[in-house]
Amino acid sequence: MNILITGCAGFISYHIIEKLLKNKSNIIIGIDNMYSGTEENLQSIKLLDENNKFTFINADIRDFETVNQIIQENNIVQVYHLAAIVSVQESIKNPLFSNEVNVKGTLNILEASKQNGVKKVVFSSSASVYGDELSQPKNESSVTKPISPYGTEKLICEYYMKLYSELYGMETVVLRYFNVYGSRQSVTSDYSGVISIFDKKFKDNKIPNIYGDGEQYRDFIHVKDVAMINIKVMNSHISNEIFCVGTSKKTSINDLFSLMNMKYNRNIKANYLEERDGDIKESICDNSKIKKLLNITEFKRFEKEVIKL
Repeated sequence: MNILITGCAGFISYHIIEKLLKNKSNIIIGIDNMYSGTEENLQSIKLLDENNKFTFINADIRDFETVNQIIQENNIVQVYHLAAIVSVQESIKNPLFSNEVNVKGTLNILEASKQNGVKKVVFSSSASVYGDELSQPKNESSVTKPISPYGTEKLICEYYMKLYSELYGMETVVLRYFNVYGSRQSVTSDYSGVISIFDKKFKDNKIPNIYGDGEQYRDFIHVKDVAMINIKVMNSHISNEIFCVGTSKKTSINDLFSLMNMKYNRNIKANYLEERDGDIKESICDNSKIKKLLNITEFKRFEKEVIKL
């Protein structure tokens, strides 16, 4: 199977590639412009690639001709589309740039896939499409009301996925991630995963920031579960569907902070700051659809995995 992964040097992509490499029949082409991907992830993939099944190409999804050529020359059959500007705060500061990457880049992937007979595209979306709409938990039919350019861009891309499926007959699936965590998550900015940021602060005996009162809650899902879901849905007969990807269990930021104190046997007090623009107060997933259609019975336990990090 010839597979393309966009944003291949990123956090979630690494774990998808790790699983795909276990199947020796897979030929994997990874593209990334290294804006937020890391050389460390690429080097680790190369160490896993004992059968020389992975090829890295430094490319930007905003460049249609390059994307089209890569898909054509490598006879791509499946596309995992993860490349994106993933920071809500960056999208607020520079919406023109994030739109270029997130919307134009996605349209380039879809059009090049259509022109070259790609069978299926699985798109990494986000629970940010719901914004601060009050109803909980969120399911695939919940009201979408994004409050940031990032959330708006992801929603536009979801519509493009649906359009290409219904208009052109391409198989597409949208995965709305809730809060993904796990090994290799970046700690380099305040807009990375809160778990990896807290963990690094505690290791360095520094005081973490909490924006708002800390009672905002999230649905944390382990990256290996996310990788598993990507591959399951790609290799299923499911098309033109949206799935909420979470555990249906909520954890407040204050609860997470207490867990970190327990993990490191500390009694650190958080530094509470004002809420940030674009941050969502409450977010939890109704994952009944994905559990039923993909026959998933359980997810990794949050407390256990955080302690292991």
